[in-house]
Amino acid sequence: METKKDIKVSVFLDKEMAAFIDENKSYGMRRSDYMRGIVWEKMKRKKGKNSQPVDDPFENSCITADLIPDDLKRYSDLFIEWWPIRKKKGGVCSTKVANRLFNTLRSFPSQDRKEALEKAITGGWKDLFPIKKSKFAEQPKNNHPASRVFTAKGGFQ
Repeated sequence: METKKDIKVSVFLDKEMAAFIDENKSYGMRRSDYMRGIVWEKMKRKKGKNSQPVDDPFENSCITADLIPDDLKRYSDLFIEWWPIRKKKGGVCSTKVANRLFNTLRSFPSQDRKEALEKAITGGWKDLFPIKKSKFAEQPKNNHPASRVFTAKGGFQ
């Protein structure tokens, strides 16, 4: 049978610390009781941070197609493939984050959604980013008269 032993700690306070405790403690409370109360309060705050529900379906690294919204079903294979990569990189995996990612995916043009997911998979990204179009892809032809070139053979072109 194991008995619980109290651990005693000696704390040396300067005059300012002792005065602070004396001003803030309740009547009849000792300084040690006040300090013990501070420790208990800190312990309670630390325990209270686990507020995420345990039954979150998106918490696992493997998700199923039935968790993907109907309007994004055609991209479900890519999303399911990307989810474990995202979790492995340290991304938060929860329903709230999944809904944010679904909304982000919906904000992309429909032709860019597949490419955005593919780039996230190949790049090992934790988030989805819009596809950037190359500034050299299709530049409009400059029809300004000063841009024409004169050659002896063809004249102005």
